[in-house]
Amino acid sequence: MMETIMVAMIFMVVLVVALAFYFKFSLQNTEEVGNTACLISNTVLLSSIASMPEIQCSLNGVREQCIDTTKLLVFDASREYSDFFTSNCKQKVYFTELYPVPEDIEEVCTQGTYPECALYTYYDPNVTYSASILISTPVSLYYPLTDEYHFGKLVVEVLQ
Repeated sequence: MMETIMVAMIFMVVLVVALAFYFKFSLQNTEEVGNTACLISNTVLLSSIASMPEIQCSLNGVREQCIDTTKLLVFDASREYSDFFTSNCKQKVYFTELYPVPEDIEEVCTQGTYPECALYTYYDPNVTYSASILISTPVSLYYPLTDEYHFGKLVVEVLQ
């Protein structure tokens, strides 16, 4: 009787250890799949943001393939699209001017600093994070006050 109890106890201990390892590796796999889904959804988000009519250039109602910088200044994406940006993971979205090379690239654009700035914050969740992954695509930035086009990029910073 005692031998049977000891065998059952050893079997239970081995079973618990095996289940612990199984769930540990299963959890790691689930986290990796979640991170991959987050990166894929943010890659799709790049094209979605660039085609949003709230910030896209238009001439007499006809859309053009550029981003209107004056619309970027006044549009508040956190009010209109907060669920859209936080569905899978936290991210920060901004536009930055690349060419002509701006004098102060860290200058955040506001109505007081426009057009002498280079960084247009589109969505910022204001959360603390330890690391981030940058996903970007080139865009054309239109300055209607001077009727000029500048080269820039749209950046989605996936916060981790």
